[in-house]
Amino acid sequence: MPAERRVNESRPVAAARVKRPSWKDPRLALGAVLITASVIGTVYLVRGMNETTTVYVAGANITLGEQLTSRNLKLQEVQLGDALGKYLEEDVVDLGKARANTFIGAGELIPLSSITSSELGSRRPVNLELPADLSEAITPGSFVDVWVAQRAAGGASYGVPEQLASMVEVSARVAQAGGLVGNNGTNLELLVEADKLEAFLQALANDARITVIYNPAGGQQ
Repeated sequence: MPAERRVNESRPVAAARVKRPSWKDPRLALGAVLITASVIGTVYLVRGMNETTTVYVAGANITLGEQLTSRNLKLQEVQLGDALGKYLEEDVVDLGKARANTFIGAGELIPLSSITSSELGSRRPVNLELPADLSEAITPGSFVDVWVAQRAAGGASYGVPEQLASMVEVSARVAQAGGLVGNNGTNLELLVEADKLEAFLQALANDARITVIYNPAGGQQ
């Protein structure tokens, strides 16, 4: 017996046979489901990233009250993502009745909030001749506060400046050369409310000193 036991103990133990997994194996089925879901998710993600929408952009500067037409608009394919629905898309608005209710710069998308179907509001454009060293922050679409210093009797000096209007929108800015005398300047077009229009015209007629100051609060509107 001892000898036989030793012989049996010296025999190698046969390794357990590994079965090939079948389609009925739940682990294999779960893995296939996860792979399929991952592929589908990737396809939809890539498709969403590449999806574009046809919208209108300003083909030129559009001023307050200007009608939106094929002459000042052009179509462009853009990726809006979460901003879809906030800008003027093709065939969404009747361009025959749409007007801009604020300044829109050339090349900019057309926000739906910048479009109105009503007639031009009470604001009117007023042009000011100002020094050339005007703040670079004062651009079309920005807002300024306007101060006026009346010319004193005799015309040699000016009185204390007083605020004429606040949060006045700038609709245009054009640099002007002064020729040989070097008297350069800036022509600024402001959109003035009707109740301030008379005061503006009086300041211009009386040769008052008009100063505009950039108002950063306008960008929060």
